[in-house]
Amino acid sequence: MLKRLSSREVLINLASEWEAALAREWLDAIRSITSAVTLQALIAELERGNLDAAMRLLNIDADRFARFEAGILSAYNAGGIATVGSMPALRDPSGARVNFTWGVRNLPAEQAMRQHAASLVDDLVGEQLTVARSVLVDGLSRGQNPRQTALGLVGRVNRRSGFREGGVLGLTPSSVQTLDKIYGGLRAGDAQAMRDYLGYQLRDKRFDGHVHRALEQGGSVPAEAVDRIVTAYSNRALKYRADNLALTETNIALAKAKTDAFQQQIDAGKLDAQDLTKTWQRTVSRAPRDGHLAMVGKTIPFGEMFTLPSGHQCTGPHDPNLPASEIVNCKCLLELSVDFTAQALRKYRARTGG
Repeated sequence: MLKRLSSREVLINLASEWEAALAREWLDAIRSITSAVTLQALIAELERGNLDAAMRLLNIDADRFARFEAGILSAYNAGGIATVGSMPALRDPSGARVNFTWGVRNLPAEQAMRQHAASLVDDLVGEQLTVARSVLVDGLSRGQNPRQTALGLVGRVNRRSGFREGGVLGLTPSSVQTLDKIYGGLRAGDAQAMRDYLGYQLRDKRFDGHVHRALEQGGSVPAEAVDRIVTAYSNRALKYRADNLALTETNIALAKAKTDAFQQQIDAGKLDAQDLTKTWQRTVSRAPRDGHLAMVGKTIPFGEMFTLPSGHQCTGPHDPNLPASEIVNCKCLLELSVDFTAQALRKYRARTGG
């Protein structure tokens, strides 16, 4: 006999599925931008010093991330369906079974999730425009070869995959700074920069020999090796960024769906808020937040807010209203419990007058 999955197990499986899907959509969005760039046209505008025209050629806009944005909403909808599907059986005072349902049309909750996804994409587009402009301005100000500047931004075409790789589009500003430090430090033979590089978790260790030899000989890393090192690091940093975004946004979508699904049952009169509680739980994490560890096991009524040690209030883990410092890479869970016995007893007494 197949084991029936618990609500927690169902949502964990969903999280894994949607994390992979959202990471893929993010990477596809970035590839759609870099693959569409006509390199010679970009180089020509840089040679003219026409920064605005060069930026327009990149076509970085929200439409590029439409599938990523839609994926967040789909994860939210899937989470709501899964939540109501795993709710225990309940009967009304007449003895008829209560059917828990998930509705997503024209709901304030769904609109809030839609606004969150749209705002996220707007922020990401703004970030990438800033990154691109910064790279182009830096290249122009330093008198860098326009072709080198363009390739540093969008990357070179990998003949096997057909995709550009090794550029900085899609990366966070801090990752772009790290890449610049790696490139400059290894080319210049900066011993401290090379030692720092050997401590980066995202580096490709296959190239460590080049760096070790440069340190031992007191020289720089060969230019060809530096290009390969930077390309490998850029690829890994982009994948890491995609995975982090996917993890965070999947958890936000599923956590909100879970809470909204229960709220819908309350609004429909199928559950009573006084019978619901929520408990802060956690899963294994490599770097758990001390503030979140302090919340583990705390139980409050469904309609109340948790107060974190930082002072922030929230509906639970992954509340989109929390700052990034509280939600990025967070793997905590919210457990919702219904006292069905109390609810059934109250309805029985209402029916019998007892």
